[in-house]
Parts: sequence; structure tokens; C-alpha cells
Amino acid sequence: AVPRCKPLRHAYEKEIVLYAYFEGLDYVSTECLYAPHAYRGHARALLKELEAARASSVAALGHSGRRLAVGTRVATKALGAC
Repeated sequence: AVPRCKPLRHAYEKEIVLYAYFEGLDYVSTECLYAPHAYRGHARALLKELEAARASSVAALGHSGRRLAVGTRVATKALGAC
């Protein structure tokens, strides 16, 4: 298996959008119709609260997440169309 390359993994979404704007790249952002009811909104709000309390908390979570090992048999759901 080839590992995925994520060059903008540490960049915030705002920074990526600004980069695309200044480079003249097409950037389209549409919200999934299921997004208002998605659980990720709660997780995003928690991350923003943690970041307000301690600025390095999001980077620390990313660092610890990269150190986790994923099992060989991971159950995944099929993604639906938005």
C-alpha cells in the first residue's frame, strides 16, 4: 500500500482558501445538505473551545492522532452522495 501524502495537513482551511484565491485557483465550497445535523459540528465546536483555552491543543491532538495505530480490520461505512 502507498501512504497518502497530505501536504496541507497542518494548514487551516482559511489559509488554504487564501492560497487558492491568491494563486487564482478555482475554489468551490458547498455545504452538504446533511451538515447541519452532522455530529462533526459538535466536534468542531469542542475543538474551537479547546483552542480558545490553549492555542496548541489542536496541534497536540493531531500529533497524538498520528501516533495511533489503526487495526488491520476496520469497519467502514459506504459514503452517500451529497
